[in-house]
Amino acid sequence: MADQQDYDSPWKDILDLQFEEFMAFFFPSAHAQINWRAGHEFLDKELQKITQDAALGRRVVDKLVKVQLKDGQEQWVLVHVEVQTQPASGFPERMFVYHYRIRDRFGARCATFGVLADGDPSWRPAEFRDELLGTELVLRFSTAKLLDYEADLPALEEESNPFALVVMAHAGVRATAADPYARLDWKFGLTRRLFERGYKRQQISSLYRFIDWVMLLPEELELEYDRRVDEYQEEHKMEYLSSMERRAMERGRQAGLLEGVQQGVLQGELSGRAATVQRQLARRLGVLSKEDEQRIRSLSVTMLDRLADDLLDFAEPADLQRWFTRYTTQ
Repeated sequence: MADQQDYDSPWKDILDLQFEEFMAFFFPSAHAQINWRAGHEFLDKELQKITQDAALGRRVVDKLVKVQLKDGQEQWVLVHVEVQTQPASGFPERMFVYHYRIRDRFGARCATFGVLADGDPSWRPAEFRDELLGTELVLRFSTAKLLDYEADLPALEEESNPFALVVMAHAGVRATAADPYARLDWKFGLTRRLFERGYKRQQISSLYRFIDWVMLLPEELELEYDRRVDEYQEEHKMEYLSSMERRAMERGRQAGLLEGVQQGVLQGELSGRAATVQRQLARRLGVLSKEDEQRIRSLSVTMLDRLADDLLDFAEPADLQRWFTRYTTQ
């Protein structure tokens, strides 16, 4: 089973929905200084405009958020957050470039935070430094290393903040890299905890999607996972995961288990997404082969969404073939 490494979409979704909880879990000191009652505003489109020409490698996840401080000394500050899922030598410089461009564009101070979701315990960037002929630039930024949190799983199991489950999902991917059956057990265990912690329905939906995306299983074990979740919800009279039920319908349709109207509706939705992705790929790479078009049409909705995100980084037709090898070969 190919390990899942690209966590862009689920991280972006969960930051959008639960940003206050994110700050409380990873950066509690900064969280305590923000006036959360005043609300917060995401400025992702503005961030894209500022950074789109920065030749500093692929941006894994980046968010720009405007918040108000409690002390009143400055009405607004900008909080820049990045999630990095693998070591990158250019990461500190990228944090510096983003920082000064944000400050220049908005004329406001900017706090910079990074979440290091990689598996290298020795990679801990915390500053960018440059010196030339007596001129020195230094930017120190705050980081949270997921491996540090994973070292105390019992504490995570007792933690009520939803980002404890986010960390446990990443820990599960690493711990079960060579054992898909152990990953199945870990994934279901996290889902069960998700139900038991009394979260709001929206929190449950976003956390479920994160766990499901990150802890990827072979198809037959995904079906077993769906069965366990259905059984658990029925036993405890819960109806939290209508999104999970739709996913189960999709998988069942792929296996030839759904027929009639349900199958027609889902097939139409899938075909429309596949056609959109094919057009995007053709604009980027040129005319696709019939074989590639067929492979795209055979993808699930989840994998089509993932390809739609990843193709933005494709530079040549070989990139599409590498993507197929990575994500469609068990």
